[in-house]
Amino acid sequence: MRLAVIDEKKCEPKKCGNLCEKVCPRNKLKEKCITIEKTAKINEELCVGCGICANRCPFGAIKIVNTPEKIGHLVYRYGENKFSLYNLPIPKKKVIIGLIGRNGIGKSTAIKILAKKKEIASENFPTLLRVYLSEEKTISYKPQILKPVDIEKIDKSIIRELNIKKKPNYSGGELQLLNIGLCLSKEADLYLLDEPSSYLDVVSRLKMANLIKDRLKDKEVIIVEHDLVILDYLADEVYLLYGSPGVYGVVSTLYPSLRGINSYLAGYLPAENVRIRGDRIKFDINLQEDLKLEKLISFSNLEKKRGDFKLKVRGGEIYKNEILGIIGPNSIGKTTFMEILAGKLKSDKGSVSCKSSISYKPQYLYPDFSGTVEEIVPKSRAFKEQIAYPLHLETLYKKNVVDLSGGELQTLAIALCLSKEADLYLLDEPSAFLDIENRLQLVKILGRIIKNKPASIVIVDHDLHLLSQISNRILFFKGKPAKSGYAEIIRTYDALNNFLKNFNITFRRDPETGRFKANKAGSQLDMEQKKRKEFLSLK
Repeated sequence: MRLAVIDEKKCEPKKCGNLCEKVCPRNKLKEKCITIEKTAKINEELCVGCGICANRCPFGAIKIVNTPEKIGHLVYRYGENKFSLYNLPIPKKKVIIGLIGRNGIGKSTAIKILAKKKEIASENFPTLLRVYLSEEKTISYKPQILKPVDIEKIDKSIIRELNIKKKPNYSGGELQLLNIGLCLSKEADLYLLDEPSSYLDVVSRLKMANLIKDRLKDKEVIIVEHDLVILDYLADEVYLLYGSPGVYGVVSTLYPSLRGINSYLAGYLPAENVRIRGDRIKFDINLQEDLKLEKLISFSNLEKKRGDFKLKVRGGEIYKNEILGIIGPNSIGKTTFMEILAGKLKSDKGSVSCKSSISYKPQYLYPDFSGTVEEIVPKSRAFKEQIAYPLHLETLYKKNVVDLSGGELQTLAIALCLSKEADLYLLDEPSAFLDIENRLQLVKILGRIIKNKPASIVIVDHDLHLLSQISNRILFFKGKPAKSGYAEIIRTYDALNNFLKNFNITFRRDPETGRFKANKAGSQLDMEQKKRKEFLSLK
């Protein structure tokens, strides 16, 4: 099959003089393969896939893709020359199913179809899918975009298990827990959760996973998730989504969790005989010792009180060409420290000695610019090659900033932060809503920055893979969430190990991919690691 997709926001026929219509070989033979209305339209049956129109389009508005022969059944298309989704995940009773794939590949579309948020015709579908879609089911759906929730509508036992307190305002992590709690409080046949771990710390993610396992063990459950630790821990089986982001997505056959995740990371799907990526993703761990380099900034013992919360940070230094990771539970003061470093907040005691220029990406992002992405990004060649291209930012250029999804807005915010000339880059939870591929690109970009110029990076994140790959040292936070926090800089391994120790959780590494896997509480591996006080096993 051949798909022709046109980004209507990029397509501007008046500015290019209908160029695609003029260069199309079929049009030169007096056939109407490309026609111009308000935007270009391409007849996919006539298109020969030469790619001339896509290559010549000055705005990058056209994509011509030749799909695999056995792609499956078209279940949804947003319109002529727009994104297409092939196949659909089919829920199974007493089985938790995970969906994994790139942003823009159709995961949320598939979830919305199952949630009855999108109407589709099913007469040409395989019998199993047609029968399933015809069944009357009650559905509970947690969308990707978080909404305000009335805590009174949530089951009180869930409130206790997730340790949610009634407040006038909620953080992103608390709002995520409220949305999850509301979803699980409803009595339904099918539960659909789109990216439930975003903004949650590791412990809250595992609590959420255990709650889903316990309460929904007899139900049909499908979860979209980018955190491989949680996906592996939670899902019994997985569907892998592949294709071309923004053009088409294909739902694979159903795989056992371990085999499916490792096949996705390997970039080859054996059941489909399809290669979805040229390179294998493997998680190499850094865990460097303390750097003995030139000091960039220093801070004395810091104290800050915000309402009833008290934060203390032991004095330390940040060196040039260092990446300092920050880890700790939610509501423990990590963002407060970042705001002190950024000069957005003044400490009550202690001070930061910093004459360096700073670029800061905050935790929560608010799209307050009414124009397009292209209008606010740098135009330099260096930005395009080193930041925009690896993060696929060009695909967003014609979109209005206010219309960006969570992952798209996060990508833009990271790119803008890293595009500035600065001595110190501060990134607060950059992996939220990013897919696995973009997280890997972020690791590479940050590595290039500290290698190529005398700059340093401080990064708060809950992705242990990310922190273990890039951190030279870690500012480790502990304490009582929402009450008190204490932090000091220690070795990377000690920080990750102590973090898991504080919550009595053990992780091991998958021998094939190097990714972290959570041990089942009370299992032989779990008990052996705890006996060795090795809560994070690197073997």
